[in-house]
Amino acid sequence: MSHQRVQPKVLLQPHDKMLLLQHGTTDLLALAQRRGASLHKLLSGTGIFEQDLHKPLGRLSHQDWCKLIHNCQQQLSSPEIPFLLGMALLQNNYIALCQSLLFAADLQQAMRQLCQFRHQLCPAFFPVIYQEQHHIVLELKPALSMDGAAGKSGHPPHFMVCMLFALIVDLVKQQLGSSQGLTLQLQHSELSKPRHFSAWLDCEVSLEQPVNALRIHLGIWRQRFSQHHADKYQAARRTCLQLNTIIERRSGLLEQIYRMQRRALPQMLTLEQVATQLGTNSSALRRQLSLQHTSFAKLADEVRQDTARRLLQSAQYSNRQLANRLGYSDEHNFRRAFKRWTGILPSHFRDIF
Repeated sequence: MSHQRVQPKVLLQPHDKMLLLQHGTTDLLALAQRRGASLHKLLSGTGIFEQDLHKPLGRLSHQDWCKLIHNCQQQLSSPEIPFLLGMALLQNNYIALCQSLLFAADLQQAMRQLCQFRHQLCPAFFPVIYQEQHHIVLELKPALSMDGAAGKSGHPPHFMVCMLFALIVDLVKQQLGSSQGLTLQLQHSELSKPRHFSAWLDCEVSLEQPVNALRIHLGIWRQRFSQHHADKYQAARRTCLQLNTIIERRSGLLEQIYRMQRRALPQMLTLEQVATQLGTNSSALRRQLSLQHTSFAKLADEVRQDTARRLLQSAQYSNRQLANRLGYSDEHNFRRAFKRWTGILPSHFRDIF
C-alpha cells in the first residue's frame, strides 16, 4: 500500500515581500520626515529604495518593515508615532481595507472585515476573538518572529500593536462619537508614563498584562456606525478580494502551530505530528522555531495558558474540569502550571473576575 506524500504548507516567511508600500510605509515615512528624520537613514538597511515608494504595487517584507520602524525610533524620540500612524491609515483612501471599515454597518462587521483581510495591512499578528460575559475580547498574537524584541520598549512588536489598536479606537470614536466601552491591555512593561497611553488612545489602558488585547463592551459591539454606507462598503470589500490575487493570504509558522494545538485540546500534538501536518520533519521544524526565537514546548505552553485564562474568566469551570480540558493528568498539575504562568493560584485569578 503506497503512502501519499504530505505536501509542505506554504507558510509566510519574514523575508517574503507581502506588504504593499502604500499600506503604511509611505505614511510612516511622511510622519517621520515631518519631524525631521532623514529619508536616507530611515531606509538604511532595508530592501526599500526611494524610487520604489512611488510604485502603486511596490512591496516590502516583514523584516524590512521591522527595520524601518527600528530606524524611525532610532532617529526620533516621538512615542506618539504609532498612534498617529494608526489614525493616518484609517483615513488613507488608497487602503481598501480601511475604507471598508469606515463604511461598515457596525463594529462587529468592521472587525470581521479586519480579521479576514488583516494580511493586507499587518500579517505579523493574527487575531484571537472570544466572548466573555459582558465583552468581546480581541487578542493580537504574533504570527511571525519579532526578532526576539517582544516586550521591549520601543521595538517593532509594541509599535505595531499600538498602531493597530489606535486604528480601531479611532474608528470607534469617529463612528460612535466616543471610545467609551473600550479597554486596552498591553504587554508593554514600561510603567513610567502610563497616562500617556490613555491620552494617545483616549480609552482606559492597563500595562504589564499577559496579552495584548482590546476588550469591547457588548453594548457597542452592534451599535450602528454613523457613516455606514452599504454600497461603499461592498465596493471596498470587492477591492480587498481583488487584492488577494496579488497579496496571497498565508499564515506564519507560529500561527499555524498555535491553531493546530488549540484544535487538538485536550490532547497536545507532538513535534513529529505537527511536522507531518506541515509537510516537514521534526528536525527542520525545530530549527525553524529556533530561528524564530521560540520552541515547540513554549508554543504548546502558551496555548494552554491562554485557554486556561479564558475559561477561568468565564467562571464556569472547576480546577478538575479545567485540568481535563487542558490535558493535564490531575488538578494539582494544572494548579502548579497556572501558578508558574501567572504567579497566582487559579482560585485567586477567578476571584479577580
